[in-house]
Amino acid sequence: MADRIRLAIVGGGIYGLTFAIALAKSGAPVDVDIYESAKAFSEIGAGMAFLPRVWEAMRILGLDEELRAKSSAGTPFRFSKGDQNDFIMFGQSGANMDSYHRAEFLATLVQHLPSHFRTHFGKRLMSYTDEPPAPVQSHFKDGTTAECDVLIGADGVKSAVRRVLFEQLAACTKDPAEAERLRACVPAKWTGQYVYRGLVPRAQLEQACPGHPALSGAIYFMGKDKYLICYPVSQGTMINVGGIVTRPDAFGTLHPEPWVLPVTQDEFRAQYAGWSPYVHHVIDAIKTPSKWATNSVLDLPTYASGRVAIIGDAAHAMTPHLASGAGQGVEDGLVLAALLASPHARRETLPQVLHAYDAVRRPFSQDILQRSYDLGSMFCLQTPRVARADVSLEDLQLLSADIADISRWTWTTTAERERTAAVKMLGELVAAE
Repeated sequence: MADRIRLAIVGGGIYGLTFAIALAKSGAPVDVDIYESAKAFSEIGAGMAFLPRVWEAMRILGLDEELRAKSSAGTPFRFSKGDQNDFIMFGQSGANMDSYHRAEFLATLVQHLPSHFRTHFGKRLMSYTDEPPAPVQSHFKDGTTAECDVLIGADGVKSAVRRVLFEQLAACTKDPAEAERLRACVPAKWTGQYVYRGLVPRAQLEQACPGHPALSGAIYFMGKDKYLICYPVSQGTMINVGGIVTRPDAFGTLHPEPWVLPVTQDEFRAQYAGWSPYVHHVIDAIKTPSKWATNSVLDLPTYASGRVAIIGDAAHAMTPHLASGAGQGVEDGLVLAALLASPHARRETLPQVLHAYDAVRRPFSQDILQRSYDLGSMFCLQTPRVARADVSLEDLQLLSADIADISRWTWTTTAERERTAAVKMLGELVAAE
């Protein structure tokens, strides 16, 4: 149909596919092309956790029942101080978290991708041109070009769409300082944090340490400037392990490539010298650990320009401490799909559609990004309440309350308010034209 909007999604990971499914569920009059740089849909990383707020999004997408059947049973995350021989339990999270292996979650999304949405593999975006009234043109590394009415970058923390968007904004300003600020938005910044990652077969840990607390559910082992988290994935057959080590003085710097490196067990173990034997039991069970530099996309002044926008990690890649990065990326897609399903969404109003998306989603997601970083400081015992060497059990219990306060939104709110606010704003923007 001539009045349908041609929409291109750059990136076929979790955020690109959930956005595509959200578009189909919303009934938005769009024809969708998905451009993925790899030869097939794939996802790197191991575990991911779902907090209660995410389940409302999964219900809207029609995925909740299938995903619950595949999840590792949700339990509260327990808190312990683990940087000593006799570790101390002192609290737990205010809500259950269901957990998955990322590849299993992506496979579920692929199964629900509408068959009439076109997918194109081996398409690495190099640049795009947005010069109305002509269509947006996407230029790929293989020399091909594609046209669309609106381009959405779901291409991750190293987003090519973000790079082009801010390079073009910088080129358009006459203020040298502003141009420099805009160009600084292109590269993701190192948070000063590494995550040592690995998977442990549950059966192996049961044999090595039958009473290990990670066998009865998710647990944090906290200590000065670092912590280690364990939680079940793959329906409880594996335990995902993440050891976070921080260098606060390096926050905001650029980390050299590669961001992910294989490491030895000895390096991983040395980071937690003197910690609880429970910590060393899980590290000793990881055969091929890796070290990931955690990079974030910080304080972007916009998520959209003209007929182009970014979602997910391309817009707000964040630290993993709040377990909300994936949920925020999914919510981007839900809000944007609701806007495109609005009767006010037409080819000529696409800039207003993206303006409303940016105005609603950017402040919210950037607040969550900051909360996640702050929560990491709590887990690493860097906040004033617990930073001193002689921290008491009472201090730790108060820390547990602080963690609940900063996390409470994840089980007491839904994304419906943001969707409603964005659609209302779009109507007002169009009426004001």
